[in-house]
Amino acid sequence: MRIDIKAATGLRTVWAVAALSLALSGCAATGGAPQEGDIYGSLNNGGSSVAYGTAFPVGSAEEAYRNGDAALRAGDADRALFEYLRGLRMERRPQADPLYRVGIIHHGRGNHELADTAYRWALDIDPRHPGAGTALGIILIQQRDYEQAEQFLAPIAARREAPWQAHNALGVIADIRTDHAAAQAHYARALETNPRIPLVLNNQGYSRYLAGDLPGARQALRQAVSANPDYDLAWRNLGLVHAREGDYETAIEAVARGGDRAKAYNDIGYISMLEGRYQDAMGFFDEAMRLSPAYYVTASENARSLDQLIRRQGASDIN
Repeated sequence: MRIDIKAATGLRTVWAVAALSLALSGCAATGGAPQEGDIYGSLNNGGSSVAYGTAFPVGSAEEAYRNGDAALRAGDADRALFEYLRGLRMERRPQADPLYRVGIIHHGRGNHELADTAYRWALDIDPRHPGAGTALGIILIQQRDYEQAEQFLAPIAARREAPWQAHNALGVIADIRTDHAAAQAHYARALETNPRIPLVLNNQGYSRYLAGDLPGARQALRQAVSANPDYDLAWRNLGLVHAREGDYETAIEAVARGGDRAKAYNDIGYISMLEGRYQDAMGFFDEAMRLSPAYYVTASENARSLDQLIRRQGASDIN
């Protein structure tokens, strides 16, 4: 079959884990022996040192870190990376917090290897650093190493002031393991910090959907899109719930929020097929083909597969 259920219906990575925040950074810690040369060069990833090589000098590492924080708030990750590394080079010993911030920048860019290096270095300095430990756990989830991720995340989540990101990530792991009760307990803990975190509400809603609680799923996902009306992932998951309830019109509107109505019809057609509503599914595939010539191949292959399924089922019924 042309379309993968995980890509079509929101059953792909519908959980969201990569929400990282500098608010997780704890107090700076010192450690590590002074070394010769530029020990931070491998974390530069090129570019920033060259682009800002003529930047005004700073009087202290703390000033460089403040410049980095300001640049990051302004969306200038290159400048932020330059400033954090400049500050680190001014220190006598490596510092956990700026290394964590360097990791955040690389993580956001998808440079997981460099982010992993920065997070682990920060944890070597401060093994209890909540930001680095949580962020490293998130990278490991994205790499599907759930067991090792849990080893980093569980001790953090057990703390009284655990960051919500740790509970959210553990909820994702629990859902992947089909322990939906444990997952929902983690999402509830994450929402104690702030009951309107869209990412967690999305995950809570999808977890309830997997557990068969469609009304509960709909409630959480509606809260997610209320908190962030532009949250496409939550809208797609909400459409998934409506489709499973047979409310296809609402499902189409939810999935098509991003503007791709042909994809929405194709996705809802696939859900209808899974539900055994074959005539509805064929109608949705036909509409997807009508709306978008670019989508014709995908939708037509789905329709052809559905026709073969109907024929096989018909032959089985006769026998």
